[in-house]
Amino acid sequence: MARKSSSLELYQSFLEELRSSDVKPVYAFFGEETFFIDRLQDAAVETVPEESRDFNLDILYGQDVKANSVIDMCKSYPMMAERRVVIVRDFMKMFSDRRGGSAGEPAGTLSIGEDEHKGGSDEISLDDVSPQGSRDDFAAYLKQPNPTTLLFLTNDTRPAQHSALGKALKKGKTVTSHTFEAVPDYKIQQWITDWASAEHNLEFETGAAQLLAFHVGTNLQQLTVEIEKLSNFREDKGPITESDVRQVVGLSREYSLFEFQDALLEKNRDKTMAITHQMLKTADNATGEIFKMIGFLYSTFGKIWLIQRLSRKGLTPGQIRKEAGINSSFYYDKLVKAGRNYSLEDCPMVFETLLDADKALKGFSRETPEAIWLMTIKKLTG
Repeated sequence: MARKSSSLELYQSFLEELRSSDVKPVYAFFGEETFFIDRLQDAAVETVPEESRDFNLDILYGQDVKANSVIDMCKSYPMMAERRVVIVRDFMKMFSDRRGGSAGEPAGTLSIGEDEHKGGSDEISLDDVSPQGSRDDFAAYLKQPNPTTLLFLTNDTRPAQHSALGKALKKGKTVTSHTFEAVPDYKIQQWITDWASAEHNLEFETGAAQLLAFHVGTNLQQLTVEIEKLSNFREDKGPITESDVRQVVGLSREYSLFEFQDALLEKNRDKTMAITHQMLKTADNATGEIFKMIGFLYSTFGKIWLIQRLSRKGLTPGQIRKEAGINSSFYYDKLVKAGRNYSLEDCPMVFETLLDADKALKGFSRETPEAIWLMTIKKLTG
């Protein structure tokens, strides 16, 4: 089986295409991760000479323009240039009624793109929204686009495959189309290595990539800024080390209680300790922050204990969620998974450890609050 191309490889392929003489008339990119899309848009803009952009470049937003107007622009020929470029961001909003409903529907009805969409899928079927309208004309244009116009479309979600737009936007001879997924946390280290190599011919030591990923997270824009700084710092182009990252990158990311909780529930001691250290470092009151962590964990482990107890009694997941007052299936699944690291028999130890920390912080120990809490984490992740 052929290896699936990464988002970075596909981005580079699209970028090369836009910079070549074989530019297609239509480019449609989807996804909430706009890092690559924004750069591809810049490449689309660059296909028009700077001196003729006043006449041959339009950057529009779906909520501010009508589909028919966009079609008219696309059918127009460039002025004293090889091509014109029409960019429409959030283009599917062109088909929404400005009063809140979809085209052809009364105001107040569900508009496309709303969170309340009831399809059981991230795809949006425009055919389901309105039986008629300019979207059909738009789909017709996409099937036979003007070869001297580059139409660049973006949107969070892709239209349903069975809709007229969905069919018209399938990748083909005149259309390039792709959905960029967000890079998950566990792939960020590899992304850093790949991006640094591709864009800067720069090598990262494994520990350095891990450190940068840990402190910056999944914000691709911020990561590229930090990699750029590191590239300029290491003029000899030698491998980036952990020391380089600590010296150049501002390691001041703020972490939430939820990130702290997730690391601890995974029993990832190093990650939990690092997050704790950073949280205490940036907190206005370290002791108060620790008390918040204790209360948060006591509540979390109380649910883990209850889930396992009810599960052993033979209750179904639905019954357990109702009994425990857990509305989110995602959160429930996370707690069930945590139960693999913290069994029912482990829970009394967890509660006792948290209570010991609470007492120590209230004056029953001569250790500093930070030392008390770090020792508590060692016990909990042991």
